[in-house]
Amino acid sequence: MTSAWHQHPIQPVSNARTQAARDQFARLAGPPGSFGVLEELATRMAGMQNRLDPRADPCQITLFAADHGVCAAGVAGMPPEVSPSLVRNAIQGGSPSAVLARALDTRLEVVDVGLMHDPGDIPGLIRRRIAPGSTDFRATPAMSDQQLHTALTAGREAVERAAAQGCVLFGGGEIGAGKSTAAGAIACALLGLPPESIAGPGSGHGTPELLVRKAAVIQQAVDHHQRFFSTPLDVLRRLGGFDTAALCGAYIACGQLGITAVVDGFCSSVAALVAVTLHPPLKSWMIFGHRAAEPGQFAIFHTLDKRPILNLDMRHGEGTGALAAIPLIRAACALLHESTPPTP
Repeated sequence: MTSAWHQHPIQPVSNARTQAARDQFARLAGPPGSFGVLEELATRMAGMQNRLDPRADPCQITLFAADHGVCAAGVAGMPPEVSPSLVRNAIQGGSPSAVLARALDTRLEVVDVGLMHDPGDIPGLIRRRIAPGSTDFRATPAMSDQQLHTALTAGREAVERAAAQGCVLFGGGEIGAGKSTAAGAIACALLGLPPESIAGPGSGHGTPELLVRKAAVIQQAVDHHQRFFSTPLDVLRRLGGFDTAALCGAYIACGQLGITAVVDGFCSSVAALVAVTLHPPLKSWMIFGHRAAEPGQFAIFHTLDKRPILNLDMRHGEGTGALAAIPLIRAACALLHESTPPTP
């Protein structure tokens, strides 16, 4: 690779400030831990920001748009031809992620890192297209070394834009066809699990035939590439896509720049798994927004010893789960620095 920025160290989280936040909660009315997940969120935010009055705003959601060559295997619930319309709808404000971002006063941007079909002139679309979709990874690597580096860097650039706006929370998401199959292949390779336990419905209808086909394709790809795996980036390059790589780069940049990463659903969780496998301290900078209706995400939670904030049975992707978690993070921060102990 031409640059090794992704190898730079991750900022430490202040354990002392985390404990001070716990002590502050202990002075409030109620038994220790009585605020549950809100207390956990608030104390973690205090440690990440090294302050007893942590903030949850401003925040940014970046959606990385890319299609996957493995769509040729008939595993996608939608064809790549649909992706440009999804991108257009998100930028023009009509998609679920755009609606949630607007309601939550959250900055939303869309980055084209690898759509197969040019969405045309859309004001506001950030163009970082690496190629018209990744390669079908059943027999060849999904991307080259240079393409992987470019995708990782596109993720870092998104976090740098967020930092320039003063953002303290960053959430990522993805738009495109074939993403859950690619994510499932990465998860199987990194976790050593059979594809039948990972393959889920994705954005399709989850018919038995589709799930069987996805599992078979994932197994074929892992069998073909596994002798070449030596690092998590090898797995990502051979089995992933430009969107997954960009998300991975974004999460690494969050830890390097001291910004909390709010992780979305299954595909985003797989990118987080790659990032944490590369940099274990990154786990402390991640908040998992929700438990998606995808079986593979359970294994990731178990491996990373993480629990999501919400269980909404969603599998839409596009950052919607990360967005849904933002109000609770805001509430947790307010609870910590605005509550006062009762007076005698």
